Amino acid sequence: MSYAYVAIALVCIYAVWVYFSIRSDRKNSLDKIRHDWGRPKSDYFPFHHISLYAELQKQKFFHQLSEQTLRDIDFQELFQFIDRTTTRPGQQYLYNKLIRPSGNINELETLNSQVKFFTNHTGTRESVQQDLLALSNSDAYHLSALLRNQLLKRPKWLKWLVADTMVVVLLLLLTPFYNVIALFLLIPATLNMVLHFWNKGNTDSFTKSFPQLHVLIRLSEKLLQKELPHPKDKVAQAIAALKPFQSKIKLLSLGQGGSVKDDLAQIGTYFVDLIKAFLLVEIHVLYHLTKELEDKQHHIATLFEYVGNIDLTISVASLRAEGKEVCVPQFIAPHKKISSKNIYHPLIKKCVTNTISVHTKSVLITGSNMSGKTTFLRTLIINSVLAQTICTCFAEAFTTPILKQFSSIRIDDDLLKGSSYYFEEINIMNSLVKEVNSGHQNLFVSDEVFKGTNTIERIASAKAILSYLNKGDNLVFVSTHDVELSGMLGSEYDLYHFTETIEEDQLHFDHRLKAGPLTTRNAIRLLELSHYPDEITREANRISSQLTNQQQIGL
Repeated sequence: MSYAYVAIALVCIYAVWVYFSIRSDRKNSLDKIRHDWGRPKSDYFPFHHISLYAELQKQKFFHQLSEQTLRDIDFQELFQFIDRTTTRPGQQYLYNKLIRPSGNINELETLNSQVKFFTNHTGTRESVQQDLLALSNSDAYHLSALLRNQLLKRPKWLKWLVADTMVVVLLLLLTPFYNVIALFLLIPATLNMVLHFWNKGNTDSFTKSFPQLHVLIRLSEKLLQKELPHPKDKVAQAIAALKPFQSKIKLLSLGQGGSVKDDLAQIGTYFVDLIKAFLLVEIHVLYHLTKELEDKQHHIATLFEYVGNIDLTISVASLRAEGKEVCVPQFIAPHKKISSKNIYHPLIKKCVTNTISVHTKSVLITGSNMSGKTTFLRTLIINSVLAQTICTCFAEAFTTPILKQFSSIRIDDDLLKGSSYYFEEINIMNSLVKEVNSGHQNLFVSDEVFKGTNTIERIASAKAILSYLNKGDNLVFVSTHDVELSGMLGSEYDLYHFTETIEEDQLHFDHRLKAGPLTTRNAIRLLELSHYPDEITREANRISSQLTNQQQIGL
């Protein structure tokens, strides 16, 4: 009897230890959640995993950012700043959202209301974040692989394995009565052993995704019990449809665990594995399970999107809580109009803000290098993308119609492919030209059209293309050094400029966008400040004066 009391006491002590251990873990996780709130991550970002979900999407989208535009806005750096997600599926879901701006205003308004919910309900948000930690393991990146068209290619001989298994079972049953049958059993048993270990390669490809799907189902059940402003109608149905998976997965040896086992347990494991090999249990289960999951992929996608969307909206709430000036964009009907108040680039520390309001015309910006033209163009298109993805802009106010964003800012020649800089410009600008008559309002952003060719043809081509891009309600923001374009495009484009000043032989940029054409030139003065020989600067000034007079006479 005394041993029974000791056993009960030990069980009670263990239960108390588990209870306080769980409480301690949750407290530590909560402390970390509170510490990280409103702050960018310091994690490693494996984009080859983060992009998997986006690459597997099959449906049509309103718009997808081109590779050129992703380069132009420094997308990976932008994503690392925007991302505050907890789960790996949430991170993948956010990536997919950011590269595919939405054209649905109702969808964006719903997202904004969900973000506001987590902003205003701290206790609920922290509880959800603790639950989401279940899918924070890097293995959860592989969940998206379960959305591939075909999870596992089925060999033609698979149909014969049922007969093989039946023969093995029959021989096993007859062996005790007819010992000689054991000799015949060696042939299918050996074959089955070979097939079993050959199949380990297939099983290993699911060692991460299957256990994480199990976690996803349990997490979805937990979240479903909370009062959250996210659609639930299909979630319960998806959980019910995937429930059988949780019991069937136990028949597979997925190499999970890793705890130290004693010799007796190891012997038991090997014995069970031997039985599975004789009867081809894992092969039958794996191929049946993958086929079943292929048929239920829409249910997996439902749970993935449910958890991903919750994580995304919490991430946006954290982004807004950082303390930077942000606003919810105001969407207007399709019209050649866009405005922003104190807009800025989120990745630039202490970035100078600018204000602009455009109506009926597009915008042509002039100014010298480093004055702020390119940064402003990037700032505008980044905020346009964020408005239609996470309904958050880095500005005091941002008013815009729903747009499709296209850009030509950062262009590199590809010597390995034999492409010159000008040829790359031609290809990229042509991709913008093709979108002009697509039937939807576009935002075209370009930095220095055709700077890879001679002056006369550059100006002529740029004028023709910029007039073409400006058709209909399309909005064009373009920078140039060619002041001649200001006169040619004055009726179609509002003119703005950035300037610099020279004070005490030092160059100063205020990075402020100013209305009107550029009226000052400092390029030759900069040569003087860089201590070029007087002979060079005198001749440069002389030629500049001559060319200016010729232009004025020509006008």
